[in-house]
Amino acid sequence: MVQSAVEGEREAPRRSERVGGAGWTAAWLTGAVALAAEGVLALVLYFLAGLRDEYYFAAGVPAYVGYLFFSVVAMVLLGLAGLICSAAVVLPVVQLSRWSARRKGRTETARWCLAVCGAVAAAAALCIGVPTALLGGGWTVLPLVLLVAFLGLAPAALSSRGVTVLRGTGARFGLAAAVLGCGLALSAVVFVGGLAAYGTGLIQEYEPPRLTATQLAGTWSDDQGGTLTLRADGTAVAEELGVRGGERETAGDGHEHCDGSGSWEKGASPSGTSQLDLDLDVGDCMAGSSWQFGGTEEEPTLFHWIGDPDSLKRHILHRGAPAQ
Repeated sequence: MVQSAVEGEREAPRRSERVGGAGWTAAWLTGAVALAAEGVLALVLYFLAGLRDEYYFAAGVPAYVGYLFFSVVAMVLLGLAGLICSAAVVLPVVQLSRWSARRKGRTETARWCLAVCGAVAAAAALCIGVPTALLGGGWTVLPLVLLVAFLGLAPAALSSRGVTVLRGTGARFGLAAAVLGCGLALSAVVFVGGLAAYGTGLIQEYEPPRLTATQLAGTWSDDQGGTLTLRADGTAVAEELGVRGGERETAGDGHEHCDGSGSWEKGASPSGTSQLDLDLDVGDCMAGSSWQFGGTEEEPTLFHWIGDPDSLKRHILHRGAPAQ
């Protein structure tokens, strides 16, 4: 397919007339599917990179149905965004490449189109990066926008340009299908390869910090001004902890502040990971007595689930006294 496009370009290297009808329709669709495929690849990379950070996913049939629904909606939105961006950005860049080459009296080639993509990406970096930097965002945004804009625009523009070189209607739309197939195949390969890298330990996924009893001792606070003090002798004191019981959470009632004292010890969860076991006399407002470890070694957290863990709602404590 690509060879046919190259041969067509050699046969008519100086043709600069616009390709109408099916030619530009196919070019528009090719740019759209290229952008959509890039979006899928970006989501895959984002997901794989997120495995290195603290994350939680709901489980169970309802959650899986929700994930499937979200995936379908994401594909539809990516397709629509691809169609819009192809018409608004990709096709104008292809036209700009032809026009600029004709103005210079040169033959428009793939390299010329690539140079135009670089110029457009640089303009986008200046328009976005300079105001952002002046507003305090830092000058590192300039090369970042330049890189993202170029990597996003160049494949779509080159693919669309290749369609305009082809002369057969079937070949034009076939190239659009080939671009989509290659993009999805690349995303699948990256996804499987990333999971394999995590599975073999080549890349380390997130693991909660392994806190010792000495590290656990001290004051922990939530975002509502409550504190949990764990003393080295195994006693614990809760003051104004803003937690809610499972039944109250389901009913939508407001926060209850728990006060009380008791004991604590480092235990193990059913899965074998370490956790904090609390035995506090605070009535029924404390939703659970087992707290899991989260965060990082430098900034650890303690948390327990509020209600059903599938809701992903947590009560989180950070090490240190609450900010005044």
